[in-house]
Amino acid sequence: MQQSFVYRGAIEKLPLCLEGKKKLLLFCGKASWRKLSSKIVPFLAEKDCCLYNDFSPNPKKEEIERALEKCRAHFDAIIAVGGGSVIDFAKAFRFFRGERISLMAVPTTAGTGSEATQFAVVYVKGQKTSLDDQSLLPDFALVDSRFSEDAPVYLKASCAMDAYCQAIESFWAKRATQESRKYALEAVALCREFLLEAVLSDEQKANEKMALAAHLSGKAINISRTTAAHALSYVLTSKYGIPHGHAVALSISGLFLCNMEAVDVRPVLEAMRISREEVSSYFHNLMEKTGLETDLKKLNVGNLDELVENVNPERLENNPKKLSREDLIKILSV
Repeated sequence: MQQSFVYRGAIEKLPLCLEGKKKLLLFCGKASWRKLSSKIVPFLAEKDCCLYNDFSPNPKKEEIERALEKCRAHFDAIIAVGGGSVIDFAKAFRFFRGERISLMAVPTTAGTGSEATQFAVVYVKGQKTSLDDQSLLPDFALVDSRFSEDAPVYLKASCAMDAYCQAIESFWAKRATQESRKYALEAVALCREFLLEAVLSDEQKANEKMALAAHLSGKAINISRTTAAHALSYVLTSKYGIPHGHAVALSISGLFLCNMEAVDVRPVLEAMRISREEVSSYFHNLMEKTGLETDLKKLNVGNLDELVENVNPERLENNPKKLSREDLIKILSV
């Protein structure tokens, strides 16, 4: 069972999580560590810490194997400070090491919710693959909204849209439950109210609410998993280099319109405070305001047939509507 602390100043719970633990392995992105080390180091007094950051933004299997080779020593705990990729790297490292070492996740972005999920993304020979196992769930999640402040607007926008889309997808997923839908709708309502303000003005309360929304969306998809928007995003990221959250957002409006034929989305529309007819314009305007490009051609995605052919059909199985090749092309064309 995970213990989670989700509020401004949550990092102050780190000593509690580290009680009785002396030797620590710390995974952190290089830029994140330069920016945030002063907020973390004071809580690591009298600890023996090994800092490791020899990995890329989209972690590769060979990078995890290299870390396993270099970090063979005994560790009492692992701390992951960073965005979804850093947390995924730490989760995958612990998984492949095969030891039940205590893992603490400290997200620095409000988007993936990786600190609340039992899966991790790893690239194998250029292909985005997912590990999915209960042992991947971090033991502690410390979600401190101060850590996501002052990030570049594009990064905040991409991460925020990832949280929003995850929550929406979770609601209509085949594997959705009453519990996951509760988390999902809470996250949708928070995104609807605070996403723009958090991205554009970096306002403190809005950042706190978006950090909570991202965490809730993570808890939701941990139960339900995601659907077709995420399936399509993997190709957009691996083949065209479009960051994950932006990639997911590119198909969400088309998928929303398509899935309305198969599932009752009225609770989601109510949480978003829009009508069925407003879905397409709502997402287009939201992405435009946050600076996320919506034109696939301007993102150098010209061949939709090739894109669709590279989508893993297994990742589409959780979508409420069975999607044909023509459906997928239509979704990407909205």
